[in-house]
Amino acid sequence: MEPPSGPASRRHVPWNRLLLAVSLLSFWTLPTTARLTVDTVPPLAAEGSVAVFNILEKEGLIIGYGWFRGNRIDQRAAIEAYQIINNSHTPGPSHTGRETIKPNGSLVIQSVKKQDEGTYTVISVKADLTNVSASGQLQVYSLLQQPSIQVSDPMVREKENKVVMTCITNEMDITVKWIFNKKQLKSAKNVFLSEDSKNLTIDPIKKENAGDYQCEISNIGTSNRSETFELKVKDSQFKLTTGTIAAIIIGILVGLAVTVALMYFLFSNKL
Repeated sequence: MEPPSGPASRRHVPWNRLLLAVSLLSFWTLPTTARLTVDTVPPLAAEGSVAVFNILEKEGLIIGYGWFRGNRIDQRAAIEAYQIINNSHTPGPSHTGRETIKPNGSLVIQSVKKQDEGTYTVISVKADLTNVSASGQLQVYSLLQQPSIQVSDPMVREKENKVVMTCITNEMDITVKWIFNKKQLKSAKNVFLSEDSKNLTIDPIKKENAGDYQCEISNIGTSNRSETFELKVKDSQFKLTTGTIAAIIIGILVGLAVTVALMYFLFSNKL
């Protein structure tokens, strides 16, 4: 017996027919003129946060939605299908247990992970089994662990020494910069950075290099700074002033004069 025709029957399309409509689209490349729009909130999400793919510009009587990983309608990449009339959810092969389709068709991903980054595609199925699809992008950034500073010689002397500070971190795909007295370190004739900026060399050390140093690492979404290291600079123990040099010379001359006088006295007595 044929099912009744008309609008009423279209509103009660069996779920297997909805899944069939979705499966018929398998391996199709998405059209470039999709009427749906997907808005990702936030488009750049931190690991552990929540990402939502909102559907905009919906038209007609929609009976269900299907979400997929990637930019193709592929059953192997199906995350979940949702039937509105029964409020029923059917997970697909790509469902991890963290994804849910809301009644408005939005896809919510809980506890976002780095591997969730990429393209997501939605298909909306209308009561007449026509469909519209669109895609959205999600970027995920990792929260960075605090770096530390390793110093070659915490106690250094002015001019006679150099110091090398190393920013220690296991993070990947980051940029490194140095902070000196709460401001970004400026280049100078005696300040050198390695190609990856992880090593800071000061050679020779000057008094103006004394102060607080931090290294800062960052990626596309966040940053983190090390604890402060205070670089102490002291004068050389053997540094002689002009007055000191003059006193030494006078002392030597006096010593020589006394020695000559004593030798003359002894020599005269022998005669």
